[in-house]
Formats: sequence, structure tokens, C-alpha cells
Amino acid sequence: MKAIIRKNNYLSHLIGFTLVLMAISDIVQSKEVIFASAMLSVLAFILCFPMQKTYKLTEAMFVTVFFLIMSLINLYFTKNGLGGSITLLGNLLLAYVFILVENKKLTFWVVLSYAITIGYIAYKLFVLNVDPNDIYEALSRNHAGFVVVFWTGFLLFYLKITYNRFFLIIPIFGLILSFFLFGRTSLIVSTLLVLLVFFYKFKSNRTVQFFAIVLLIVGCYSLFINFGARLTTETNLGEGLDTPRWELWRIYWEHINIVNLFTGVDVTILPMYDQFAGNPHNSFIKFHSRAGIGSVLFIILFFVSIYKYLKTRQYYILGLLLLLTMRALFDGDMFIGNFDFIFFIITFYWIKSD
Repeated sequence: MKAIIRKNNYLSHLIGFTLVLMAISDIVQSKEVIFASAMLSVLAFILCFPMQKTYKLTEAMFVTVFFLIMSLINLYFTKNGLGGSITLLGNLLLAYVFILVENKKLTFWVVLSYAITIGYIAYKLFVLNVDPNDIYEALSRNHAGFVVVFWTGFLLFYLKITYNRFFLIIPIFGLILSFFLFGRTSLIVSTLLVLLVFFYKFKSNRTVQFFAIVLLIVGCYSLFINFGARLTTETNLGEGLDTPRWELWRIYWEHINIVNLFTGVDVTILPMYDQFAGNPHNSFIKFHSRAGIGSVLFIILFFVSIYKYLKTRQYYILGLLLLLTMRALFDGDMFIGNFDFIFFIITFYWIKSD
């Protein structure tokens, strides 16, 4: 028994260290660090495998192998590189071992990963006064907003499943960062995250809810009075739904045929995509361009997860999942990237108790 406990402790720290590496890899934009994270995920999976009741491959492993195979087939039909397949495998295995081993020993590592990422953005914004578009080298402010939303959502998810706690300060700080990053989708999703946590934190206290809502309205009004003009201009809120994303998505769908439906579309040959570095600004379309029919399977499983969360009345986790989905729909920073494991974990966490 002691040996099992010591092994579980070791695995928890290994998984936690991998989370930190994933956070750092996004900051330094290093392929080497991402590769190291993927290899650590593989190692953690190998060490976790004997913890299963049997040595049979589970459905999760069949899905993982299928995704990997489709991403490798995709390389033959597109100009994508092998690094994407390795990154995808690392994210899938990291999500798998996190769900399998998840416990309070991971708290330090989850909080540290969040603090490194959010602290980096806050330092750039408020200490160095860097332009939001220059926080990440060769990446726009939308990436920084994506980072804020996903790491905020992941920490909120972890605190719920591990401690059943709702810390309102976490999404509020994410909203503040999103406000100064001037990204439309991130600002909207961050606001909804605040409202989601607020509802669950005070759902049994109507008086607190009332006064907090009044305070929130006053605060938003004050911010709009002082920063409204700049916010409307910088975030393009004044343009409403007018965005080149619609055209990018239309072009992608028009170029799908029988073959590349299964293999994925090579975005390097699509018109207009060269102006956006091949980024469709939609993580699910990007997933199809990297894994073909594997992405279709994932979308099917995604809706199965929604059904499972509804069936088990895990509405808070479902709310987090849907808000992260909303953010992923308007940018291509996920699939394949540094945040896939977060989405995989929240999407498939229901498996642990199913």
C-alpha cells in the first residue's frame, strides 16, 4: 500500500510538472519545450498504465490512437509537420493521466501554471506597458485573450472538482485582463465566466446576489463612461459581427471534397489564408485541417459529453465547457496547440464517474 501511495505521489508531481512546462512553452513559443512536455506525458501514461484494473486498451486509448493515426495520414496530403502529431499525442495523454490521477496533490502545480501564464500577461500589460499585440512574439492580442480565458477556466474547473469551491476573484481578474487586451470574444466570455461563478457562489443568498448585481452594473457603467470610446474602437465592438472570419470559414467549407473530408484540407493552398498565416480563426476547423475525419469523431464525442453533463446535472462544468468552446470557435489557438489538454480534460472528465 505504501509503495502505491508513493507512486501516486510521484505521478502527481510528474503530471503537475508537465502542466507547468505546457504553460512555459506557450510563453517562450518553443517547439523544444512542447516536445519535452509531450514526452513527459508519454512517460506519465506509461507509469499510469499498470494502475488500471486490467491491461486492456480502453475506449479512450482507441480514440487517442485514431486521432494520432489520422494526424499522421494528414501529413501525406498537406504541408503540416510531424511536430503537430507529437503535440496532439502529448495533449491527449496528459488529459488522460490528469483525469486518472487527479487529486489535491496537483493543486500546487495547477495554481503555479495559472500564475506563470496570467502573471506573465499582467506583467507585460501593467508593468512594462507593452502593447497587447506585442505580448507574444508574432502573435496578436487575441492569443493573449485566449490564454486568459483558458487558464482561468481550467483553474475554476479544478477548484470545483477538487474542493467544490468558487473563487470569484479569479474570473474577475481574468475580466480585467481581457478588458485591457481589447479582444471582443475574450471580453464577452470573461464576463460570462464572472456571471457563472457569481451565480454558483451566491445562489443560496438572494440578498447578496441583488447587491452584487447592482454593484456590477454600476461598475460596468463607470468603466463604459471612462473607457467606452476606446473599448468600442480597440475591440471592434462597433463593427458588431463584421469580421473576416466568416469569409475564412466559407472558403474552407467550399474546398472540402470526398478525399480531404477524411484527410483534412491543406490551408496553404486556400485563397486569403496566406494573409492570416494559414489560421482559420476557428479551432475546430483547424483541427479538421490537422486530423481530418478524426476531428469529426471528436465533435461527435463532444456532444456526447454535453449529454453526459446534462444527464448528471453537472451544469457548472458544462457551463465552463461551453464558454471555452465559444472562445475556441473564434480563434485557432487550439487543436493543435498548448491548450488542447485543458479542453480535453474538461470535455471528458465525466468519464471518471461514468
